[in-house]
Amino acid sequence: MNVHSFFIGAKDMVQEKPELIMAQAEQLFIAHGFHGTSMQMIAKAAGIAAGTLYLHFPGKEMLIRTIYRRALTDMLRCLMLDYDPVQPPFGQYRRFWLNAYHELKEKQSLVHFKDLYERSPFYNEEDRLWADEQWKPIEDFYLRGIDSGLFRDMPACLLGYLSLGSVLSISQTQRVAPFDMTAALEEQLIQASWRAILAE
Repeated sequence: MNVHSFFIGAKDMVQEKPELIMAQAEQLFIAHGFHGTSMQMIAKAAGIAAGTLYLHFPGKEMLIRTIYRRALTDMLRCLMLDYDPVQPPFGQYRRFWLNAYHELKEKQSLVHFKDLYERSPFYNEEDRLWADEQWKPIEDFYLRGIDSGLFRDMPACLLGYLSLGSVLSISQTQRVAPFDMTAALEEQLIQASWRAILAE
């Protein structure tokens, strides 16, 4: 190995280390809670010295907040996959539903960590404002439906809980009590949750 290759490899390892730390920390936080997980536990799980951990994340709160923001960003990236705002409203909604079910079903830890953080004392006004900005493309979808008279006249976040929120519950239920999600059943669920938010 020449000197150039050595330094390129070392640089890659430095870039990968925060990802390794966050991946291990996320699982520990979900399993033991924020207060039940120490930085020493995280360092051990990541296979690094505690001092190295603090070089990347000077404190546990910073690490927790970084994981939260990454989790929410990844969740929304999944929801927006192949989304086309030019499609009719039902086509847009169907894409959101399918993404929420198929993409997030395999990434339940993102949803768990998001919920864990947002119920914790760490969640503050700055986080809420940041999260609101991230959710804006989906919120705008519901607001357009309300303004046009297509959707029920209620806060957009409640329309989201009635529709896409139910998808997350379904995928979580399927992990605990497995059932056969056929294409026909999937379509029934999409139609039922769509009707739940339509104006009467």
